[in-house]
Amino acid sequence: METRNIVLNSIQPKDMAALKPHLKLVELASGDVLYEPDQKVDRVHFPNTAVLSVVMVMEDGRTVETDTVGFESAVGLVAALGSSVSINRIFTQIPGFTLALSAHILRQQVDQSPPLRSLLLRHAQANLAQAHQSVACNALHGVEQRLCRWLLASNDRTARDVVELTQQDLATMVGVQRTTITQTLRELTSAGLIQQGRGHIRILNRRGLETRACECYMTLLGTLNRVIGPDATVESSAAAPRAVRAPETK
Repeated sequence: METRNIVLNSIQPKDMAALKPHLKLVELASGDVLYEPDQKVDRVHFPNTAVLSVVMVMEDGRTVETDTVGFESAVGLVAALGSSVSINRIFTQIPGFTLALSAHILRQQVDQSPPLRSLLLRHAQANLAQAHQSVACNALHGVEQRLCRWLLASNDRTARDVVELTQQDLATMVGVQRTTITQTLRELTSAGLIQQGRGHIRILNRRGLETRACECYMTLLGTLNRVIGPDATVESSAAAPRAVRAPETK
């Protein structure tokens, strides 16, 4: 299949020739769990159309999202670079496809290729920057600001005006109770910025959401641009994908 995943499309031809035979096309449904805390990570996932959610799990079972990963990056990169155990739960936020690769195979190639190691480190750094920004965002910004930020980020990763997210999904992303999300969504709907449906939200006025979002949205776009490159930002999200043929799995 063709992929718009920025990591795969940035790998040098020599490295891609070694990795391509091992890539597997994986279809993910909403809620599918890829990793749990303390679980060994044996595969790295490169999202194509799927969007993945990284959450911290508390002792009482509550969760809060630290970052969202779509076509601009990958999950499991730290495992490929050394550590083999997940510290988060990672699950499918928006259904779609990823390309999966054995962490062992990727690690072997990284050991032989400084350019590949540098590329993966940059993407791991960008993911970490998003997690750090989320900590500050949750502590300093209001619910509406954070919700607008996450809606915009999800919209960027799908390149569609309709974002397939439930109110519970959004509550986890923003780190508040579902009732709080319900009220905030009602206010955004009344303002003509969004339209709610069952299990999805249609963005009617993106510019309006941008004006209500906190500074973290633009800060993270700037970080992606500096660390990964301009192809990772929303302005380039519709760039022509590269063909990466891989056998399908589930």
